[in-house]
Amino acid sequence: MGDKSVVLPKRTVLVLQGGGALGAFQAGVFEAMNLSGLHPDWVIGTSIGSINAALIAGNWPERRMERLYEFWARVGQGCGISPEFAGDAPAAFIRQVSQLLTMTAGLPNFFTPHWGHGFHLGGTVTPEKASFYDVSPLRKTLEELVDFDYLNDSPTRISVGAVDVEEGQIRYFDSRHERIGVEHILASSALPPAFPAVEIGGRHYWDGGIHSNTPLEWMLRDSPRQHSLCIMATLWPIEDVIPTTLPDVLRRSKELHYASRSRTLIQLEQELHTLRHTVSLLGARLPPEQRAEADIAQAIDLGCRSVYHLIRLQAPRLARENHVKDIDFSVASIGQRWAAGQRHTLHALAAKPWETPVGPEQGVLVHDFSRLAAQSEALPA
Repeated sequence: MGDKSVVLPKRTVLVLQGGGALGAFQAGVFEAMNLSGLHPDWVIGTSIGSINAALIAGNWPERRMERLYEFWARVGQGCGISPEFAGDAPAAFIRQVSQLLTMTAGLPNFFTPHWGHGFHLGGTVTPEKASFYDVSPLRKTLEELVDFDYLNDSPTRISVGAVDVEEGQIRYFDSRHERIGVEHILASSALPPAFPAVEIGGRHYWDGGIHSNTPLEWMLRDSPRQHSLCIMATLWPIEDVIPTTLPDVLRRSKELHYASRSRTLIQLEQELHTLRHTVSLLGARLPPEQRAEADIAQAIDLGCRSVYHLIRLQAPRLARENHVKDIDFSVASIGQRWAAGQRHTLHALAAKPWETPVGPEQGVLVHDFSRLAAQSEALPA
């Protein structure tokens, strides 16, 4: 065990899960980063995370907050109950009605029902029609709010995950390797059976959250590796009490499905780092003439001493939310989740956990601020 020292990050990475309306929390996370003067060098997202990522990377820094506000204002319109009709109705009831309206009528700037074909009745349709909803409104919204020319030349790298429907494998579309267009964001957001598969290069893709809703592995497998600060804006809680009602069972089952395997990925990466560190240590002790041998040099290149500081943030649970909370686009819920994202992130950044001294055997450190979600104020029942 060597002496500990502070290893400052050389880049900042923002990792955004999928989760529909819960993604308002991520907008608040970015707002706090923006207020703190911390700008991401790389944004990785899936589903709603890919949309937020495009709004960030696809706009000049001074316009990013404006575009995020505009998107969430648009999707929050037309799905709730106006105050004059709501009266003194409980907030949980209002959210349930809003969810029902969203499922039946869609969201004007996001998706609308697919009427007029037989998919709903089990009929055969083209892949572009094989869904309950039409996402043409989302395409139009993204084309208006995201500058894709700037996105592809932006100093902020963007990666979005989508699943090849036929091969069943996830693919990350990355601005470092290819040009990203609106179709890549739509593909990453194409959650079936609500939204149709999107064709890119002759292949059809669905929402990346089906395979991995926490696109952390793309960052951990990046090369060359470098000291990084990673902010993970997670939307689905990993831990909870045992559910005892049908609504709670449905909610908890969905949470576990989409919470993904981030803990497993992190544990695996920590073990791999130990091996990389060992390789680096052994390589440093070899005489120069041996290190110069081709096979030994190749083995030494597998070593690594990079340090990843992972800040984990968790969207709060609102009072009496259910298993369709991800379509709760009511203005009140969007506002509360956004505010929580900002508040939690400001708290985490103020703590500066990346200044924690680390030992040479440590490569992936998790700074878990998810407890703040349990302390959040819930909407009144």
